[in-house]
Amino acid sequence: MVGRRAIVLGLGRFGGGHGVARWLLDQGADVLVTDLASEQSLGEAAADLSRRGARLVLGGHDGIDVEGADLLVVNPAVPLKAPLVQQALAAGVAVTSEVALLMERWPGPVVGVTGSNGKSTTVSLTQAILVAAGQPALAGGNLGGSLLDRLDEVVPGTVAVLELSSFMLETLQLLGQGPDVALITNITPNHLDRHGTFDSYREAKAAVMARAHTVVLNADDPVVAALAPPTTAMAAATAKTLWFGDQTVGPDVAVDPAGNLRTSTGELILSNEAMPLPGRANRLDLAAAALAASALVGPLTRVVQALPAALQGFRLPPHRLETVSTHGGVRWIDDSVSTTPESTAASLGALAQQGGEAPSGPGCPSVSVPRSRCLLIAGGHDKGLDAGPLVAAAHGGADRVLTIGEEGLALGQRLQAAGVSWHFAETLAQAVTQAAAWAREGDCVLLSPGYSSHDQFVHFAARGQAFRDAVNGLQGPEPLS
Repeated sequence: MVGRRAIVLGLGRFGGGHGVARWLLDQGADVLVTDLASEQSLGEAAADLSRRGARLVLGGHDGIDVEGADLLVVNPAVPLKAPLVQQALAAGVAVTSEVALLMERWPGPVVGVTGSNGKSTTVSLTQAILVAAGQPALAGGNLGGSLLDRLDEVVPGTVAVLELSSFMLETLQLLGQGPDVALITNITPNHLDRHGTFDSYREAKAAVMARAHTVVLNADDPVVAALAPPTTAMAAATAKTLWFGDQTVGPDVAVDPAGNLRTSTGELILSNEAMPLPGRANRLDLAAAALAASALVGPLTRVVQALPAALQGFRLPPHRLETVSTHGGVRWIDDSVSTTPESTAASLGALAQQGGEAPSGPGCPSVSVPRSRCLLIAGGHDKGLDAGPLVAAAHGGADRVLTIGEEGLALGQRLQAAGVSWHFAETLAQAVTQAAAWAREGDCVLLSPGYSSHDQFVHFAARGQAFRDAVNGLQGPEPLS
């Protein structure tokens, strides 16, 4: 990279753009970073890169000479049809991405996890199982940040377990790249504001299988099941397929009606009581993770032996059904990662199954309490999705819905038509204040928006932190440390 002219198109606010620009500078590249956002809004990441010697063109792309560059690194948020990307492709400039640069250099196997819901949890579980089985592994990708910073310290053979968004996969497909083990959790409509059609979105997800020797697929999802090799050109005909799902007999690892994990022959892998994961969706994620790990460490029996150690002390990643405070018997639960109606429906179902219990943050132990009511906070930016699954789940799983954001009023109208009590709170802070006025002992207040955060927040993690701050700012709560 020494002396090469690299343009980073889209710094972003989730760490990947900052990480790849920093890595390029460390490799001796001449780096220019450009973003439509202002320097002020990009904060410390922009300031840090400026101090390191990068040139910044922010608040627009005025004066950018793409044809004079050797390399254009595209942030996942930037579509490939963007003018600067198209100019680079037409001029023969190499177009790549942070995750593509990582895959080219990673000194071990790569597991790629994609899907509409459950990606981060499955990535975290896969990493934990691999490490417990004695296989070094690091998690990265769409989780935030960049593993490029870790390349110098990685032991050869270390597994990279990457969360891959449909946006990331578009660039990998362009470059003919992909992971060694591909896992698809599920596929439901998402990001239609970017992809245009569900078919286009599905194809972007399927690209994760392009060069995998093993694919792990959801037997219960007909969209995913239809992608199994060799029935699709998106996967190598020689790829081995492993299945997870709900059926007691059939998938290689299944979740039975009681919530236990079993083999395809019905043999018990792990009992429901031994899993510190709320809800059926998380158990399916564990089944998928076990299969992905087995593709690299050997027989499933080895994975089964590693599961107790992998799950000991395991916590879901932040903002995933995370209890952030409790006061007077009311639990405040952050599920800000929910950006689709289907994920909110799954979260409401998980709380119903667990009697209102949710995993807690440090200092706030999880205690199962009979749920008397659930107050749901939902709404946000429209991605072109149908709110039907959220509305249907709220009808039986939420006693009242406080709607927020760009789609708050439209969602409220759908709820009203379905006979669900609702209140338009507009902002998240207002929703927290109103929920506090209504909540009583035994209730849970669940932030599970079912929509993107981009109307009011830069990403779901910022939305989750704002929820925590608002809850901790209430009169008399018991905040977490």
